[in-house]
Amino acid sequence: MRTTLKIACVALLCGTSVAQAQHAGHGDMAKGPSAPDWTAYPVIAAGGGFSRSGAKFQAYNMHAMDAASYASFDGQTVEDLNKATQSLKVDENGALSVKSGAKGGYYLVRVSGHGPGGEEASATTLKYFSNPGPAPRDLLNIARPGFEIMPAVLPREHGHYREYETWRFSVRMDGKPMAGLPVVMETSNGSKAEYVTQADGSVDITFPGDFKDIPKDQWRHGSPPASKFVVAVRNGGLLATYNDSYELGAYGDKNLWAGIGFTMLGMIAAVPLVRRRKPAKNSQGEA
Repeated sequence: MRTTLKIACVALLCGTSVAQAQHAGHGDMAKGPSAPDWTAYPVIAAGGGFSRSGAKFQAYNMHAMDAASYASFDGQTVEDLNKATQSLKVDENGALSVKSGAKGGYYLVRVSGHGPGGEEASATTLKYFSNPGPAPRDLLNIARPGFEIMPAVLPREHGHYREYETWRFSVRMDGKPMAGLPVVMETSNGSKAEYVTQADGSVDITFPGDFKDIPKDQWRHGSPPASKFVVAVRNGGLLATYNDSYELGAYGDKNLWAGIGFTMLGMIAAVPLVRRRKPAKNSQGEA
């Protein structure tokens, strides 16, 4: 009996040592707020404390992290990129802060480190600061170092991604397009879809119509809460993600048949207004 117990204890200790050895070199996963339950991919969530001058973020599903932010800028040179870049500190729980500086507009926030499987990973998101700033055109298109998936274009200011809409994303390595790579999209509503990048590194992703019925008392400013999404791409031992949010379709909260009925009623009511009365004829039969 004692021999059996000794063997069991030795096996337990050996198993623990092996697990520790396998985990060595990758650091500990962030022990901050609970990770999202809808995806295991690295994502960055906006936290509290948002203002015109800065915002807080929380990185999930990553460890051994460092981060940087890129402000919108005009220019396509390395010097332009360096001027728009600021290094960020990430605490042991994955929390970080971004300051908008003198100019606002869109800021790209990127956290690099190791993903859940130990692969080299980078997570990216965008944040809009309402004080005036340059257009995001150069921010999206400049050749940044590393492996990334980024939106090719963005919704207009105060616009949003919406269900059923198709938007283009670009996959690049050190600024060069990457063709034939698998891309996965996951949403907090439970949808999942797979794509493959084209010859120019682009991929057209359609947002699913997966919004559930949400009680009106949970709506904000006349619309239901936005849902979250992440697009992820792998290239060997590299993993890159981009995450953001999307909203209900433009007519998703309206009764379609009621709208059609209202339109038909208006058309019927307008008929007398558009009918032309026949002109009276004179005695010679001329109008």
